[in-house]
Parts: sequence; structure tokens; C-alpha cells
Amino acid sequence: MVAPLALTMIVLVFGGVVGIASFQLRKDLRERVVQRYADIWGPISRFQLERGMNDELLGGLNLEDTIVYSLMEAQEIDGALGVQVFDWQGRYLAGVPAGIDDADLDFELLGRIDESMPWGRFLKADGLDRSQSELELMVPIFSEGGEDFGVVVRYLMEGDLVAEEFGAIDGKLAKQALWAFLGGTLLVSAVFLWSFWKLRQARKEVELRVQRLATANAELAMVAKTSAIGAVASHLIHGLRNPLAGIQEHMASDGKGLESEDWDDARQAAKRMQSMINEVVDVLRNEELDALETLTGGEIGAYLKQKYGELATQNGLDFGLSIRGEVAMSARDGNIAKLIVSNLVENALDATSEGGEIEVRIEAGEGKFDFTVLDTGSGFSEIARKNLFNPITTAKTSGAGIGLAISQQLARHIGAALELLRSSSSGTALLLSVPSNSGDRSST
Repeated sequence: MVAPLALTMIVLVFGGVVGIASFQLRKDLRERVVQRYADIWGPISRFQLERGMNDELLGGLNLEDTIVYSLMEAQEIDGALGVQVFDWQGRYLAGVPAGIDDADLDFELLGRIDESMPWGRFLKADGLDRSQSELELMVPIFSEGGEDFGVVVRYLMEGDLVAEEFGAIDGKLAKQALWAFLGGTLLVSAVFLWSFWKLRQARKEVELRVQRLATANAELAMVAKTSAIGAVASHLIHGLRNPLAGIQEHMASDGKGLESEDWDDARQAAKRMQSMINEVVDVLRNEELDALETLTGGEIGAYLKQKYGELATQNGLDFGLSIRGEVAMSARDGNIAKLIVSNLVENALDATSEGGEIEVRIEAGEGKFDFTVLDTGSGFSEIARKNLFNPITTAKTSGAGIGLAISQQLARHIGAALELLRSSSSGTALLLSVPSNSGDRSST
């Protein structure tokens, strides 16, 4: 529907351009036809004047009368309707036939006398002032010195011949305009249809590429999900390794020589394992449901306080928590952020001596949510800082040292950034920045 309308508009505009150009050309050609007659009557007027000067009868009159009567003899030429003579100021001097209008030249005609060139105009019959078409020719005549005399002759001629020429010109122009319009319309239509066809081909190509891009995007999303499951599984294995080792050691002794504190450690280890499994289950839930649910900063803070507050107290540490601004993200991203922050807090617990402090700050920034974990531990060594997120670095006395590497992988999955703000002998600060629209981006 759009293509025919667009083509119709183009053809109409093209037709308008052809029509305007033809009308302007018609006007120019008519002016040239009239000017040709005026140029012809210039020499005729001079011939009449020269013949009157040499005539014995007319030569005996004064100069003005000789000029007037010599020029009025043009009335005898076939097709002449009348002759009027005016002085250089446009005042009427004489005219034939009798009863011809004796008014002076109007302002419009008088203004062209100074051009000293003949001109004319076609007067179409209107049934009121003129019963037939007339050709009005104005011919200025003056002596070579411009001092002896200067007059303007108005010739009124029959306009039938001029009207016929105008008709012939109009006919030819109409044919040419029609052929130009038809040829131009065919050319424009061909170019337009070809362009429209190319546009449709390009559109199909774009649609095909969009489909391919959607397929590739879906494949990338599947790869990302698989990568996230692997990272979560690594996190689970990394977290369960030490509790399982402790329980295995207690079980190997068959309960011999174990005190109540050892059994408490085993129960705490089992509790910790159950908690980690619950965390992983939360992350691996159906992602469509997680995208609809939200997790607030208060809920994440309450979880961290419940999980690590008592443990920090048992280790003689001061555990602090602060929340600033409105923090709310999809449950999917929030659960992954919980895993990452939990790992950072556990590292801080292991690295901070009794009497130290650990603080978790949750803040809503511009387009992001920041989770900062600070401790007053001994910090990372210089070598450890250079390879902080590689699975070979650790500040612990045991373990594989892959916790931060896994956390970095999980952060990238939700479009977040994990970085070390500072680390020295007085403490460490790690920052997790999660974009506020990370859920939308990671799902595409």
C-alpha cells in the first residue's frame, strides 16, 4: 500500500514540475514571437520616415509634421488597424484612422521608452474592449544625435497570425510535455520499482540476519547459563570441601576421644553445608520465576547478619552491616550476589584475627548496587594482589585458593564487576558493583 502511494506522489510531483517548466517555456516563446514582430517593424518605421523626408510634398512641412505623416502611412500596410504617434514624453501627437484613441501613453508603457528598443504585446479578444485579437507594437524612433527629434510609434495590427503561431507553439509544447511526462514517468517508475525491490531484498536480508542473531543470542545465553551452573557448582564444591573434611575426620575416629566441642564443630559443619546447598538451590531455580521476583538490600543484609553475625561473635570479631538507599534486584541476580558476598565475608572471617572488625556495606548508586566487604585482617601479599582472581591465590593456610576466581566468574555472569579497592596490613576492602539493569542484560 505504501509503495503505490509513494509512486503516485512522485509521479504527481514530476508532472507538476513538467507542467511548470512547459508553462514557463510557453511564456518565453510567446514573448519571442511578439518581439520578432517588433524587431521587424523597427526598420519598417525608419524606412517610412526616410521616405517621407525625401518626399517633395511631405518635405515641405515642418519636421514634426513630416515625421508624423510619414509614420502614419503605415496604415496602408495590409493587416494594420491603426497607427499612433507620441512624443518622447508620451504625449499624443496624431493617429489614424479617425476616431482612434487620443490618450497619452500610460505610466507602464512610458517607462519602457528609455530602453530605446522596440517591444510589443499580444492583446487577446475579450468581447468587450476588443472584438478580435490585436498585436500592439511600440517602436521608439529618434535621430542619430538624439537632439533633432524623438517619437514613439504604436502600431495596432491584426493578431490572427500571431494567435495561429501561439496555437502551433502550444500544440507542440503540449505534445513535448506529454512525451516528457510519459517518458519521465516510465523512467521514474522503473527506478522506483527497482529501488523498492532492492529495499525489500535488503529488508529480507536484515530479517534473516536478525533471526541468525537471535539464534546466536539464544546459544550465547545457553552457554552463559551453563557457565553459571558450572561456577555455582564450583562454589558449592569449594565451600563443602573443608566441612566435609572435618566431618570425615570425626567419622574416621568412630567417635573415640571426641569431646562435646568436636561434636559441636561437626554439627556446625553440617549446618553450614546445608546452608550452602540451599543457597545453590536458590540460584538454580527456574530463571523465569526469579526474573519476576525481587530481592531487596534489607533481605540480603538480614541473610548475611543471620549467617555470619553469630559466627563472627564466636571468633571474637565485630560484624557490622549498613544499608543505604533503596536496593532491589531480581531474585536471580540477588541470589548470585549473595553467593559472591558470602564468599567475601568467609574470606574476611578467615583472614581477620580475634578482636578485629568486619563490615558489609550495601549501597544504591546511580545505575548500580554496590556491595563492599571490609575487614581489618592482614591483607593480601603483593604477589597475591597481582593474581588475585586467578585460581592459585589464597591468604589461607589451607584450601585450593579458588574462591575469588569463582566469585569473579559469577560476577561476570550477571554483568557485575568485582574489584579490590585496597589491601594492606591494616585491612582489605573488596567491592562488588551490580548494574541495576543487570537482569535485563544477562537474559538477552
